[in-house]
Amino acid sequence: MNMTETKIRIKGPVDLITTIPLLLGFHPEHSLVVVGLNEGDFQCTFRVDLPGSAEHIEHLRDLTGQLCRNECDACVLIAYGEREVGEAALARAAHRFDAAGIKPLNRFRVADGRWFSPDCEDTCCPAEGKPVPQTSPASCEVAVAGGHALPDRSAVAAQLDPAEPGRRAAVTAAVEAALLAEAELDWAEQRGRDLRTVDRWMASSELPDTADIAALGLALGDLDIRDHAIDRINSGDFEGNRTDLWIWLARHLEEELVAPAATVAGFAAYRFGNGVLALEALELALRARPNYRLAQMLMAALQAGIPPGTLAGIGSGKASEALDG
Repeated sequence: MNMTETKIRIKGPVDLITTIPLLLGFHPEHSLVVVGLNEGDFQCTFRVDLPGSAEHIEHLRDLTGQLCRNECDACVLIAYGEREVGEAALARAAHRFDAAGIKPLNRFRVADGRWFSPDCEDTCCPAEGKPVPQTSPASCEVAVAGGHALPDRSAVAAQLDPAEPGRRAAVTAAVEAALLAEAELDWAEQRGRDLRTVDRWMASSELPDTADIAALGLALGDLDIRDHAIDRINSGDFEGNRTDLWIWLARHLEEELVAPAATVAGFAAYRFGNGVLALEALELALRARPNYRLAQMLMAALQAGIPPGTLAGIGSGKASEALDG
């Protein structure tokens, strides 16, 4: 799935509200979601937590910089949560965007399975709100493109939970065996084997077993092999971006090997439009290795709202240089 290249046709509030969870990857709660537009075209989506109450609305995170970096000239705001803090967040965010030259076109609030339009007083938008339908034409288009929504944010994080201890122990043993076997190979032979291993599994629709998890995990420790995987993700010359492959590796590898796999997983998720999963993967990488350079740079890019398409030039051994520039 490449959500950054999927054309999304939004024809009204219901299309937008039913599509947001698919774009985020989960159903938001107590959140402010901002949809950025450029000349009427869908450009980007960002989500932040609401403050605990309207009295603390000054703590609402400002997303003006993120929308500016994505060249947005207009936006739609949706608050998820109770009325007082939700409407305070809508008002504060709309004021900030308007002051930055980004026109707030509409504001909505979603709570308890209903949506409300604070800006509309006509009979089309009753005070008691309207039910949020399960689907809409736009949400169906996104679902066909591969979008899906997990129940909540914690379910996204759970995708990176460690595999069960027995499987991780088997991978650890396989890593030790692979290291002994690699001692018999010269550098060129090992490099060629690692490149072929990455290519083979990225072209596959399956997930590797214990020995191949170990081989891939060790291979990604070489920065050139890691950047080759990133180059392949960018190339799009295979079926899918294999985010599932890199997550699978990260779940099975011990702390000393997990950072490269989690970083590649984060890159793949980010590159193809799943910013929430990318954040979770990059946080995993940085917990294991706080100074892992590529994870640091990708995290900074993600938090700054740099468009995923900007990462298309990264690869061919130039990942760090591209992000530094």
